[in-house]
Amino acid sequence: MNKKAVFRIQPWHALTLLIVLNVLLALLIGNQYGQTWDEPSFYLYGERSYEAFTLGLAGKPLIPERHIFFLDLRYYGPVYVAIGWKIVELLTPVLKGWGNMDVWHLLNFTFFQASLIALYLLAKRFVKPWTAFFITLLFGTQPLIFGHAFINPKDIPFMTLFLASVTTGIAMTDAIKKDNVSAHASSPKSPPSFPLVIAILLGLFAFTYIGKDLIHAVVESAITSMYNAPANSPAGKVFSLLVGNENRLPVENYVHKASAAHLERLVLYFLFFSIMGRELYLNHARPSRLTLPFEPNLRLWGLVLTAGVMLGLATSIRLLAPFAGLLIAGYAIEVKGRDSLPPLIVYASIAGIVSMLTWPFLWDSPSFHFAEALQVMRDFPFNAELRFMGDNIAPSNLPWYFIPFLLSVQLTEPAVLLAWIGLIAVLTTYRNSNLIGNSLLLAWLIVPVGLQILLKSNVYDNFRQFLFVLPPVFVLGGMGLELLITRLSSPAARFLLTGACVAPGLIGIVLLHPVQYIYYNSFVGGVRGAEGDFELDYWLTSYREAASYINENAPLNANILAWGSGFNGAREDLDIYSFGSEDDLRESGLAFEYAVISTRFSSHLGSFKDAPVVYEVRINGALLAVVKKLAK
Repeated sequence: MNKKAVFRIQPWHALTLLIVLNVLLALLIGNQYGQTWDEPSFYLYGERSYEAFTLGLAGKPLIPERHIFFLDLRYYGPVYVAIGWKIVELLTPVLKGWGNMDVWHLLNFTFFQASLIALYLLAKRFVKPWTAFFITLLFGTQPLIFGHAFINPKDIPFMTLFLASVTTGIAMTDAIKKDNVSAHASSPKSPPSFPLVIAILLGLFAFTYIGKDLIHAVVESAITSMYNAPANSPAGKVFSLLVGNENRLPVENYVHKASAAHLERLVLYFLFFSIMGRELYLNHARPSRLTLPFEPNLRLWGLVLTAGVMLGLATSIRLLAPFAGLLIAGYAIEVKGRDSLPPLIVYASIAGIVSMLTWPFLWDSPSFHFAEALQVMRDFPFNAELRFMGDNIAPSNLPWYFIPFLLSVQLTEPAVLLAWIGLIAVLTTYRNSNLIGNSLLLAWLIVPVGLQILLKSNVYDNFRQFLFVLPPVFVLGGMGLELLITRLSSPAARFLLTGACVAPGLIGIVLLHPVQYIYYNSFVGGVRGAEGDFELDYWLTSYREAASYINENAPLNANILAWGSGFNGAREDLDIYSFGSEDDLRESGLAFEYAVISTRFSSHLGSFKDAPVVYEVRINGALLAVVKKLAK
């Protein structure tokens, strides 16, 4: 008699349950988070970018000042906030009692759940499935990450898509069959294979769109040079042969005609059909079935499409995303060799097209505007100072260990220790371990941080711009966790170990709600020990709690001063004014009932010194903001 199958919970069951519980939790607490000082402008950028998409699809012209050149936000790709804006618009009437900012926070946290799936799939390549789940749980319960997941529409979506790009890129590499092209190219010196040639042509065809402005500049330079060349020179003779000597038009007319003709695409069409025709003829001559440009591997090409789209969308959030493509290209070439080249070329082409289509700033001039954005973002102008180790320091003067130090004190203690154990294990067993995969993880972590140290690129708001380097930290932590688990024979001991690893994060999430992103671990004495020495509420989200006091005490239609940033959660009749300097405040001529002031850089001590403090916003003992009653 066959025994009945007993249902056993699998890691992916636990992951699904975790995500469901997270979304339910977000529905309970998502409307308790304060807005960051730059969220309103970023979401407005999303609204205008959505307008740009609708106008572009309808073939209507954009208004540059409204849809493209909006503050400096054009240097960020808008795909997340553009699509998110429409979702928020649809959800806001449904979620009664939730403000527009609250719905955005719910959407941000819900989108973050995709990073848990991607991290689990990535971690499974290096550790056992249950270890992958527990390390994903540890990642998702980091107070720093948990808090950012609600209020950060820039770095969390970028981290999520960067992680998804790497995960799908590795899966794409796995799907490449060895010797896909080796039948055509048995050695490095042999001629390019048919699939490779076709892939190159497709890549060049994609470049005629991605690099259309660069091609136009080359065409313009060549035609202008021939146009202005002496009539008896070779260039002048060629130009006269093409257009004649009489009734010459202005040079702009010839440039426009040449660009509109898209001769480069005609050349590519000719080459494509010539090569296809040659292949058909050769197959007919030696009778055998036609060799297709690429092996009809639907799984491979589905993954190429998926990975390319992920990389393109990530690029349409931040310009660092192509680094994920470089990681995958290096990994694929190392693992699959020359067989990986056709898929990689198509992968890069898809990513380029997707990023261009989803970023209105690139529509008219993809290459030059991308280069402009890259130059600006490399040394993003940030003139304020940061609080680090008790000093106010300009970003350009930060010590080299700024990011490594913050990584060590803003993640929970178990996460830091497990990552170190995993790193040591990788470095001491590199010859017998997954060398290529481990190298990818180390490059993912070390290269961005190393470049920041070497180039002294501006960093501010702690290391939020580098949240995308956290996934490899946790995969290394998974290796460390697995190493410890294998030394424990008792299931109960293993359970206690994993529970002990997750517990500090859960406690931090509860104690610091709703400003979990200010988390510091016990290495610096927690947030109370970090107070005054390190950045805490640099985004001024604690003003949301101050709004509760003001709502109860402010008279009808009162003017409220929010020092440095506005805030959400205020009564509808109240007028909230944000000023960042006393000069602007004096010029306004306004009188205020209350002032909400952050403790960042001791602003609460220097502003309105004689006004009494009537309310304090404290989290776990740390003072984040005060409310002062102002004399009329």
